[in-house]
Amino acid sequence: MMSTLLNTSGHTPLNIVVIGGGFTGVAFVIHAIRACPAGVDLDFTIVEPSAELGRGIAYGTSDPLHRINVPSDRMSLFAGDSTHATRWLKAHDAMDPGSSDGQGNSYVSRARYGEYVAATLDDVVANAASHVRVKHRRATATGVRETESGYAVALGDGSHLETHRVALCFGHTPSEPPGVIDEQALRDPRLVTHPWAPDALRAIPPDASVLLVGTGLTMADVAVTLIERAHTGRITAISRRGLRARPHGLFSDAADFLDHSAPPASARELVRKLRQRIARDEARIGWQPAADALRFDLPRIWSALPAREQWRVVKKLLPFWDVHRFRIAPQIHSAVERAIESGQMSVTTAGIAAISCVAGRLRASLRCPGGTLEAHDFDAVVFCTGPARDIDCNPLVKSLLEGGLARLDAVRIGLDTNLRSQLRNAAGEVSPGLFAFGPMTRGSFGEMTGAPDIARHLERVLQDGSLLAYTSP
Repeated sequence: MMSTLLNTSGHTPLNIVVIGGGFTGVAFVIHAIRACPAGVDLDFTIVEPSAELGRGIAYGTSDPLHRINVPSDRMSLFAGDSTHATRWLKAHDAMDPGSSDGQGNSYVSRARYGEYVAATLDDVVANAASHVRVKHRRATATGVRETESGYAVALGDGSHLETHRVALCFGHTPSEPPGVIDEQALRDPRLVTHPWAPDALRAIPPDASVLLVGTGLTMADVAVTLIERAHTGRITAISRRGLRARPHGLFSDAADFLDHSAPPASARELVRKLRQRIARDEARIGWQPAADALRFDLPRIWSALPAREQWRVVKKLLPFWDVHRFRIAPQIHSAVERAIESGQMSVTTAGIAAISCVAGRLRASLRCPGGTLEAHDFDAVVFCTGPARDIDCNPLVKSLLEGGLARLDAVRIGLDTNLRSQLRNAAGEVSPGLFAFGPMTRGSFGEMTGAPDIARHLERVLQDGSLLAYTSP
């Protein structure tokens, strides 16, 4: 048990190590500072190997064609100030000519939005300079252990940080390429396993036939980069279900999916209720408001589902939910649709069985519906698959699990927390002073991946200052 921390002005500050300095980590620090009670000094150390804070994978791209997937008016860091992001972006000339959808909505480049996140952190820290200090430690956290006064966070360079509180805010764990890939193919620069790396597509000639493995939002970003740089070769995108992110329609903030009724008790009942809502509204306002209403009520619905029903949702429904929930920016959607209509691009239902180098090309063995295998040769292959489902392959997560400080959630896609984002230990009890936020908690909330959802959740659980406690429980 941690000892009580006396923390008034002039006393030892409350130390908080934030592991992960992308959107989630920066948003945590912003809202923790804003909620800080008078007389409390805070000392944050953000452990993030990247040079810039607030970026992560999502906003670390330098390609101006990669845009935020929802309008800037819905991307504010502050729930009570919906135009905060838009005002900053306009004031800093981030509204490029291609950002407007012609209907009053702006989809700026993700790089410029990342600037907004970092600048907001700088402003909040500057305004609280008398009692707050924030340091950026360029390192990777590899473990956490409990100490008499709190925790020790082990870093990749062999050092460690002593702290009172730990906020786990790291993002997705990259997935391993599927199928069997021979060593020669893995060394070929035309086989791209990390499309977000700088100049990742540089080795792909303009006339190359390209296989994109995955058909979600990452695929769309890679495709639009190729298309807009006058790529003339054929582009083939594959995934096991062939599902693509759906376009936007009417935006809605109505949290009325349940409409005062009890949460559904099964995955089947949840699907039935969603279909009823869509059937009621689609002809009038489209299907999108029904999906948004479900999203706003999802934490309550998810917590009421038995574990076996949560598992059914993850195994059977999650891919279909994701393409309706995580919709695509209209500019990117239009570019991909034009490529498909012109015949340059196609989307096919298939999986990867193997990839090898044959006669100077990359031969992909595709597993088609029904299990048949087909061999196709390409000039380049780009993996656009989503994050790894096995979160325990992350060394830090492995350390937490082995030390008993954390456990996996019921569906084993993230860490188990209560509704205030406090980690549950191996015995199912709250681990004092340990918190988890962002995508790694999706299995505890049903949804916690989009930036607006993460920001709203952080603001809600931190706003009264009680979560960080400032004294131990």
